[in-house]
Amino acid sequence: MAIKKIDKTDWMVYFDTFSKNFLKDKQPEYAEIRVMSEEIGVQSETQWTPLMGISYNPKDDTLDINVEHLNRMIVHPVEIYVDQEENGWLTSIEVTESDGTKDIIEIR
Repeated sequence: MAIKKIDKTDWMVYFDTFSKNFLKDKQPEYAEIRVMSEEIGVQSETQWTPLMGISYNPKDDTLDINVEHLNRMIVHPVEIYVDQEENGWLTSIEVTESDGTKDIIEIR
């Protein structure tokens, strides 16, 4: 596995490709989302919920993590790092928001 930063100009194609290649088959994938900031500490948004898709809309500058019964919308993300296997599978995503809040998405 390798942790790497994804350039903002690549976010839309990167996450569309991941969703198409790994989230459109009959085998469900699961995600756990945690939000971390100095004000709130570490808060769990989900615990191993079926992951439906990940997309980035450059027009609205919004990253959407779509899990069953929840859309985690991250407006104006600043940086995205991923832990990616050689075949393109993501084991985790770290998103830094404009206020310094970090969203950690683990996938299995």
